[in-house]
Amino acid sequence: MATLRGSTPRADAGGSRRPPISPSGAPGALRVRLLGGFEVWRDDRPVEGFESQKVRALFAYLLCNRQRAFSRDHLAGLLWPERSAEASRHALRQAVYNLKSALPGSEPVLAGSLGVQLNPAADVWIDVEAFEESLRRGKGREGTVDPFHLTTAVQLYRGELLSGFFVKDSEAFEDWLLGEQERLREAAIDVLRTLVDTYRRRGEYRFGLHYARRVVALEPLSEEACRDLMRMNVLAGRRSRALAEFEKLQALLKSELGVEPLKETRALYESILLDTHGEAEVEIDPEPIGPLIPLAGRSEALGALLADWEQVKSGRGRVTLVVGEAGAGKTRLIKSFLDAATSRGRATVLKGRGDDPPMSYQPVAQALAGVLHEEGGAAEQALAEAPPALLADLALLCPDLRELRRDIPLAEPLTGAAGLRRLFDAVASFLASLCSGENGDPLILFVDDLQRADAGTLSLLRHLAERLAARPAWILASCRTGHEVHLRAVLAGREGLQGAEITLGRLPADALREIAESLVAEEQAGELSRFLAAGSGGVPLDVAERINFLWDEGVLVPAESASWRLDGSLHGLAVPGEGTVDDLLRHRIQRLPSSTRRLATLAAVAGPSFDFALLEQAGDEHPVVVEVGLELLLKRWLLRQHLPNWESGRRRRDLTLWTEGMRRGRFEFAHRHIPNVLLGAIDPPRRRALHAQVAAALEALPEAEGGRLSEVLAHQWAAAGDWAKAIVHLERSLAKARGLHADVATIDYYRQALHLATRSGAGAAAAEAAAAHFQTP
Repeated sequence: MATLRGSTPRADAGGSRRPPISPSGAPGALRVRLLGGFEVWRDDRPVEGFESQKVRALFAYLLCNRQRAFSRDHLAGLLWPERSAEASRHALRQAVYNLKSALPGSEPVLAGSLGVQLNPAADVWIDVEAFEESLRRGKGREGTVDPFHLTTAVQLYRGELLSGFFVKDSEAFEDWLLGEQERLREAAIDVLRTLVDTYRRRGEYRFGLHYARRVVALEPLSEEACRDLMRMNVLAGRRSRALAEFEKLQALLKSELGVEPLKETRALYESILLDTHGEAEVEIDPEPIGPLIPLAGRSEALGALLADWEQVKSGRGRVTLVVGEAGAGKTRLIKSFLDAATSRGRATVLKGRGDDPPMSYQPVAQALAGVLHEEGGAAEQALAEAPPALLADLALLCPDLRELRRDIPLAEPLTGAAGLRRLFDAVASFLASLCSGENGDPLILFVDDLQRADAGTLSLLRHLAERLAARPAWILASCRTGHEVHLRAVLAGREGLQGAEITLGRLPADALREIAESLVAEEQAGELSRFLAAGSGGVPLDVAERINFLWDEGVLVPAESASWRLDGSLHGLAVPGEGTVDDLLRHRIQRLPSSTRRLATLAAVAGPSFDFALLEQAGDEHPVVVEVGLELLLKRWLLRQHLPNWESGRRRRDLTLWTEGMRRGRFEFAHRHIPNVLLGAIDPPRRRALHAQVAAALEALPEAEGGRLSEVLAHQWAAAGDWAKAIVHLERSLAKARGLHADVATIDYYRQALHLATRSGAGAAAAEAAAAHFQTP
């Protein structure tokens, strides 16, 4: 058994001290917000006592130039140019004295022989500084981007620098302020446009739409911004809103500038108009998407992942497991890190996950299927160059490969241990080819919920870890606390394999404060953070659901100066039941329209992921009803889009995508508590009937041909109580498991067959017939 060693975060290059992005700090630290106004806070209370606007202006100027010392003459001339030299220097001394009096104990300003400056040792968090640090981290060399840090920058930009601030008789200060306002505003617009493009390319149109709206809010007369917003609305299935955005711009340009929209903008409008002619319009509420919760309190874990990634890029294979209790945010941490890693440099990311009931090699099969959605790069080249015999073995796990390469022969039967070794070697050889050669990128195999994977998957991952140990390949997995043995099972078999466990704990108070401050203004952040701490225990999922509950109830509402605001006090707010995640979800689901609840329940019966066509057919619903229901579930953060691969390399034309709309795709629940709550709310007879509806709809799908959905159909028909149909599909599942030498799955399917034979009422005779029919070893 290989021993596991922990990873340690890497310091910033050069070891330089970087300002914290989070406003949380030690008790008594100052927090200053200059973007959107002028606010100074210590703990939960605003700092007052500034005797004049020019004292505030002096403090803001020193804050924005933290590392510089200014001569007294410069500062006196900047703020009191109308006075004599002696009078202006006296006014400066009084202003410095007032700052020290208003901020006792912190010594924020140093005034000595070298000049006046902000004390470099003072514990002061400044939003402008944090905004610029987020930009530095979010935009790397050669145009690479890190969406995580860029999103943080956007959250920090709550308005123009010192918005509404005016200093009398200080033209030089006003000139400086206007220049800084323009510089920071342009930086914010550039970040927003980058995020719009990033999420458009990844197919996550709701997020792109959110940021496109922010750009238009900052540049209401920009036709380029309006065109981006129109395109994102169409991609998100909101064609009527796209047309409305053009009409709004047209009216604004006419009233403000007396001009008509440019030719390009009108051409886009007309193309959308023609594309929607004769279609049934779906009315979409223009309400913005819900609160975006930052990834707080995870800097150490992100640093550990970065350290492992650096080793992988240097050519050393690695296995890393992220461990935490249910709701600890394991998946989100990994996805946030992969966002950054793949934005900063090229990498091939394949993903799969364990599910209940576990199916033979399912996570690896899902990962291989993701390769089919990539065009260009190492994946396409590896598929084109792979020998047909190797692809024939891979097709045992991923039959869809045959649609890409028509020359793939039928695989030779996998006989005994040698046959299983051949299958494992085929997978290892193919993955090795993805990260080899001149064009090979580092490979990341991301396996979510490893504790749900079957035994065959663990054996295959162990084999891959050994075969890829000397290549830039990373097996990165999440696992629930108590199942860490899975990682050791992967590493058992060869000494010297590099592995690490990263354990996620609950969020501390300062992380909850950071989340609160990212959503609401300072005067409400303390109340919100206390509300989050009181009922969540610091579990990230619980925190998120409490925020979603406030949003659903209309207590957390959109605001202009900050992202959101509390509409009323949280004191005495009635929280459903005991305030657990399940209590909150039951309450939120009950507030949905009955048609949407029916759709969500059907989706929960369908399984961990499902598509539009399945819900439409199984529910016997009009497409518009399904679209509206999915839109609401997406808006309420109960569903999310399911992407088959990390980031699609396909670049289809916009008009092709427009005809699909973001609701016409594949979806999954935001987390596993949601389907559990939905299923727990229906009685057994109703649940069996829904399983039968889903099973019948699945059998009608093209994907069911050739027994590709046999395991799912066996489960659905068994849950429906139709034992005869379940046994038919179970027989196919057993044959597949045998063909892959998945011994554990084979035995499990055999036991299920005996159970179903007994349940069918045939008794012992049927059980014996089943045993003879399936010929179990």
